[in-house]
Amino acid sequence: MKETTEFEIYIGCNDPQAQDEIVSREELEDLVVSFFDRNHIDFSLVQAKGGYLQENGVFVLEDSLCISIIGDPDLDILGLAKGLAMYMNQEKAMVVRKTVASKIC
Repeated sequence: MKETTEFEIYIGCNDPQAQDEIVSREELEDLVVSFFDRNHIDFSLVQAKGGYLQENGVFVLEDSLCISIIGDPDLDILGLAKGLAMYMNQEKAMVVRKTVASKIC
């Protein structure tokens, strides 16, 4: 097994002001898939349910996407997460970095 880095970016799909999806989850998925395909970066995309406390004190449950990036790509992960948050009009996105053991079978 080989040790490598995995990044996970969690991004919500609801616009905080509208309390609904302005950009649909499907549109976000298409955008993410197209970006990683063009740049030949290994990734996985998973639909999730998430909840977070908005800056105004309201707790929100919403559809979310988890983008998993395997390896150590020459990519600004935090910049990507911030860009996705801006695109989706989110207050923030969550980024997780961890060391994982991987083996292609």
